[in-house]
Amino acid sequence: MHGLTTSFPGLAVMALSSGLMDAPAMANSIAPVEQALTLAQIESPSGLHTILVLKDSGAQAPGESVLGLNLSKLYDSTVDDPLAVVASVGQARIRQDLSANVSRLKNYNREDFVISPAIGTAHVAAGTNYPAHGEEVGVDEVFLFPKFSTATPPLSSVAAAPGGLLDYEIELCARFDRDIATPQDFAVAVKGVFLCGDYTDRATLMREIDTDDVASGRGFTDAKSGDDRFPVGPFTVIPNDWKTFLEDIRMTLTVNGETRQEAQGTDMIMKLDDIVLGSLEQGDELRWTLKGERIRLIEENRIRAGQVVLTGTPEGVVFRQPTSSFIFWNGLRWLLTFGFLGGNPLDYVIERFIQEAREDAKYLQPGDVIVMRASYLGEIRLTISD
Repeated sequence: MHGLTTSFPGLAVMALSSGLMDAPAMANSIAPVEQALTLAQIESPSGLHTILVLKDSGAQAPGESVLGLNLSKLYDSTVDDPLAVVASVGQARIRQDLSANVSRLKNYNREDFVISPAIGTAHVAAGTNYPAHGEEVGVDEVFLFPKFSTATPPLSSVAAAPGGLLDYEIELCARFDRDIATPQDFAVAVKGVFLCGDYTDRATLMREIDTDDVASGRGFTDAKSGDDRFPVGPFTVIPNDWKTFLEDIRMTLTVNGETRQEAQGTDMIMKLDDIVLGSLEQGDELRWTLKGERIRLIEENRIRAGQVVLTGTPEGVVFRQPTSSFIFWNGLRWLLTFGFLGGNPLDYVIERFIQEAREDAKYLQPGDVIVMRASYLGEIRLTISD
């Protein structure tokens, strides 16, 4: 362990808990243990093991390792949800026991990390929760919508649906060790923070959105749900102070090496507690749709332990709303080509917009590589497939 020996356990933990001296808070740096606990999971014959991650090499190549302590062996606890380990043992005891168990630290292969099966498929997402993103897409208020998608690994692919317009979004996500039905539930819950991506078929969204009330959330569930639309990062981080931790996170998204999105958590309009409480207030309304059916944001007025809260994306997505000039000239074209005989002008303009975007190849294409990074939360690397 390069100097972190059992002869000097106090020195070892001091180095680890200080974030490995003065390392910058980049994607390959682990949060100091006095600030947050960083968790990952691996499979074993006895069940899922939860690893307290203390050092990350930062390299994404197969075989690269992270240094950690197996909490499942330490506490004889093999559970599906790493949050449950912290909830049952307590953060203070884990930090205390780390000092006495430096000899049990070992390297774990990054490629062996798995996604917790505790993560479900029904989630809550915030739209236009960063001011600059709202400006770029022409929406001036934050809104919520349900998203249905299975979490996929941080090294994977996203399929570009034929005829679609696939767009990217980097987000900070959170989930909890229990159901959240009241503000008190949120206050006492163990909160796990992680990096995630939210992928959108803008063609579906353009066709389904309520143009008179974008903040209704109509169309967003259809456009953002489904396979490959929800990649998650390698670590679940449990901060002492969730609000300060989220505000300090820096995140970036690149496409083929070009930076497209870059922001800090403090830029969010609605904070995590605002989104949760807003979900509880709106959850019983049948105002959202999925495949033409009316649905609720959450069921039984509670956010389930397996549900993820997506806190929104910063500016830099591909989508821009059609300009007034585009709408005018294509509306005129609709008239001159007798489009009124077969449909309405809005549908015509939308289809023209989708067609031109496909021809311009502005959206994600097969072979594109998307890399998402966030301080203390690791990296997601995706390739767009056919």
